Amino acid sequence: MRLVRWLVLLKVSRGSRLIARNLVYHVDPGEEKLIQLLGWSDGAQLTATIESLPDNGQLYQLSQIYETHGYEPKRTQAAITSTPTKVTGSSNRLVFVRPLFGEEPRHSRYAEFQFSVSDSVDSKKGIVTITTNEALMTSNFDQSVENWRVIDNGEESVPSYQEITRSGGLLSYYIYAVDAVIHPTETGDDSMLWHFSAPQKFLGNMWAAYGGKLSFVLSSAEGSFSPANLNKKGSGFLVRIECESCDRDNGMTLALPLSKTFSYDGTPTQFSISLDETAGWLKDPNNILLDWLPPTSCDFVRVLSGVSSWLILGDFTRGYESVALDLFSIHHGEGQPKECYL
Repeated sequence: MRLVRWLVLLKVSRGSRLIARNLVYHVDPGEEKLIQLLGWSDGAQLTATIESLPDNGQLYQLSQIYETHGYEPKRTQAAITSTPTKVTGSSNRLVFVRPLFGEEPRHSRYAEFQFSVSDSVDSKKGIVTITTNEALMTSNFDQSVENWRVIDNGEESVPSYQEITRSGGLLSYYIYAVDAVIHPTETGDDSMLWHFSAPQKFLGNMWAAYGGKLSFVLSSAEGSFSPANLNKKGSGFLVRIECESCDRDNGMTLALPLSKTFSYDGTPTQFSISLDETAGWLKDPNNILLDWLPPTSCDFVRVLSGVSSWLILGDFTRGYESVALDLFSIHHGEGQPKECYL
């Protein structure tokens, strides 16, 4: 019994050190992309297994002629159609094919599939994300409000939609909102600050955004943005990322404070914000007696792996103002740190 128990514990311990890495690849229309499924282990040679198939595009094993001599065609004739399927290519390589024609995707996260690695013990599943460019997801509002909402402005509402170009082209087909309710405090600040709230396509598992960036444009057509008229003297939070399921469903919020680096004065402004722990983000302690402190890298990965909301501040002043939002985009990074897989 002791020997069996020791073997079981050894197998669990070895399995916990096996990691199938989450990966991102760009694939253009008509491209046949060579993909290598990577993992971390204690030095043992790994085999890879496809655990799920992509919704778009197709996966193929490497052809024998490409494997042996590096000549085209690099893929077999038949696509992989079932799972689990062991990857036969050397170094755990296979080919992803995106059709040349077909409906252009409305966002750049084109497809995803899962895989595992093994050295006789299987790892947890890793995710491969196929994108059309560096942005994982974008709202450019070229056709509609794209299910964005305005919250904390009385009743939740749909933002207004403007089909014009202004601000030298920085705004072109955009959404905007105006203060519906002002609740002044004793200091004169507005206690009800409204936000733009991102739609479903930006929510859920956005792990690939770690180390990437968030970019968007803000502009105002009405309101006084003089320093004396700003809420909390220009402090507060420009962006919030919320994860309701984090910390055993107690929730976790990361917020980017307004600062000299990330300030807003009502003029058309392009923001580009790094999505990692070094960019000035703070973590909500979920306790009013405690200070907001910088998150760890793994805090950031956890939140991005279960995003329940992206909130962009639209209410900067003590009075009424209109604020527009355009070109909201989340770009991927180079991958999450090894310690954050465990």
